[in-house]
Amino acid sequence: MDLDEVLDELKHFGKFQAINYLLLSVAILFAAMFEASFIFTAGDLDYRCRIPECDSMEATFNPDWLQHAVPFHKHDGRSVPRRCLRFASRNFSLLSENTGRNLSSCSPESFDNHSVVRCDEWVYAGEETTVLREWDLTCEENLWKLTMVGTVNNIGQFVGLAGVGMVSDRIGRKTTLIVSMILSCMMGVARSLAWSYEIFLLFEFLDPALGTGVYTSALVLGMELVGSRSRVFAATMITSFYAIGQALTGLTAWWLQNWRLILRASYLPSLLCISYYWLIPESVRWLLTKKRTKEASDIILNAARRNGVCLSERVMIKIRTSSEQEDEENLEGNGSPWKTAVSQVFRSKTLLMRLIICIICWITNSFVYIGLSLSAVSVGGDKYTNFILVALVEIPAYAVTPFFSDRFGRRLSLCVSLLIAGVCCVAFAFIPEDYTTGKLILFLAGKFAITIAFTVVYVFTAELFPTELRHSMLGACSMVGRIGSIIAPQTPLLAEIYKALPFFLFGGISVASGLLILLIPETLNQKLPDTVEEAERLGKQQNT
Repeated sequence: MDLDEVLDELKHFGKFQAINYLLLSVAILFAAMFEASFIFTAGDLDYRCRIPECDSMEATFNPDWLQHAVPFHKHDGRSVPRRCLRFASRNFSLLSENTGRNLSSCSPESFDNHSVVRCDEWVYAGEETTVLREWDLTCEENLWKLTMVGTVNNIGQFVGLAGVGMVSDRIGRKTTLIVSMILSCMMGVARSLAWSYEIFLLFEFLDPALGTGVYTSALVLGMELVGSRSRVFAATMITSFYAIGQALTGLTAWWLQNWRLILRASYLPSLLCISYYWLIPESVRWLLTKKRTKEASDIILNAARRNGVCLSERVMIKIRTSSEQEDEENLEGNGSPWKTAVSQVFRSKTLLMRLIICIICWITNSFVYIGLSLSAVSVGGDKYTNFILVALVEIPAYAVTPFFSDRFGRRLSLCVSLLIAGVCCVAFAFIPEDYTTGKLILFLAGKFAITIAFTVVYVFTAELFPTELRHSMLGACSMVGRIGSIIAPQTPLLAEIYKALPFFLFGGISVASGLLILLIPETLNQKLPDTVEEAERLGKQQNT
C-alpha cells in the first residue's frame, strides 16, 4: 500500500498531525538541551592565582593590589590577569627592616615583578560554577580535559547512532523515543551527582550513547505522520524546535550558573515525555511492516476523525490488505544490505567518487557547525546572549533553505552557503577584538550559512544515490560525518597557539568543500534514480 495516498486523504497537516508534531517537537527541544549542555557544564571561566598573603577566604577577583601581585596581558581587547602565574613574594620582614617603614603585605614592594612563579590555588570571577571550578581543571595542562568533554559526548552520539536504527526497527519508534528519553534523563541526573572528573566523563559518554534515539525517533515519527507535500514544512517546524532547545539551554545556564543545577533543570522535566506512551501513536509504517494491521487501521481512523475527514472505502481496503505486501517486501530486503551497498559502490567509479565527496562535505558541515556553536561563548561580549543568538539564527536558516534549494538547485545552494560560511569565518579572524558587534554579525552570518549547508546536504546526498543504496549511503555519510563533530571540541586547543587559528581552519575547509561540491551533478528536477545505471547517468544527462 502507498501510505502517502492515505495521508493525502487525511489532509497533509491537519489537527491530528499538528498535535502530534507539537508533542514530538518538545522531545526534539529536550534532545537539543541534552546535546548542548556540555558547552556550559564544561565551559571555561575567568580565574587568577590566589595570593595567600593578600586574599581572604571571600576573595574578590580584581582587588586594587592585584596589578602588583600578578602579571597582566591583553585578552579580547581587555587587560586581564595571567591565570596561572604570579609575581614572587619578597622577604617581607627583611624588606620592612631595610626600608624602615611599616609595609603592608600587599604593597607593591612586597612582590618582585622581575620574578614570576606558578601558583596552585585560584580565585574565580563571579559565582558561575563549571567542572573547571569544581575540580580545579586550570592552566594549559588541564585544558584538554575541558575540550575532551565535548569530544566524548560526540563519540557517545556516534556509538548510539550505530545501533539506534536497529533498535527502532525492532521495538518501534515510539518505544525507542520513550526509553531513550528515560535513559538519557537518568544519565544526565547521574552526571549532576558526579564526585570526580572521571565519573562525570563516563556519564557524559553514556548519556548520548543510550539517549541518541530521542532525536532520531522523534524525527522519524514526525516525517512518517505527514504526506510528501508537507514534509518540507514539517521538517522546518521540527528542526526549528532544536534551535529553540539550544537557546533554552543558554537561558537555563544564564539563570542558574551552576553546572549541577543546569543538568537537573535540563533533564528532569524530560520525564514528562513518559506520557507519550498514551499521547502519541506508533508509526503506522512500522506497524504495517510488523503485520499489526489492526493497530495501524485504528490510528488512521483516529487521525481521520480528528481531522474531520472520511476515508474512502478503497483506501480502507488497501489498509486491511497491506500487511502481507509490506512483510514480503521486508523479507526480500533481509539479505545483507550493507555488504551489497558497499560492493555496488566500489564497482562504480562514479558513485565511489560521489560518496567520497559527500563524506568530505558531511565532515566539513558537522565540524564547522559544532565548532561555531562551541565558539559562540568566546566571541566577546556576553557569552549567554551570544549563544542564544547563534542558536536562534538557525530558525530563519531552516525557513529559507527550501526556497533556495528549490529555486537555485541543491548543488549551487550547498556550494554558495559553504563559501559564505568560509568567507565569514576567515573575515571574523581579521576583525579587531574591540569591534564586538561586527564580529558577532559575521559570526551569526557564518552560522546562518553553515546551517543552510547542513540542511541541504541531507536532501542532496539522498538524491545522488539509487533507491537500493540511498538509505545505506545516507547512513554512511551521517556516521562518518560525525568525525567532524568529534574533532570540533578540540579546536580551543588551537586557539592557545594562535587565537584566530580555529576560524582560519573553519573557513579553509568550508571553501574547499564548497568548491569540491561542483564536481557532483545537480539533482533538482531530476527523477530520483532507482538503479546504479540511472544514478551514474545523472551528470551525463546535464552535460548533453
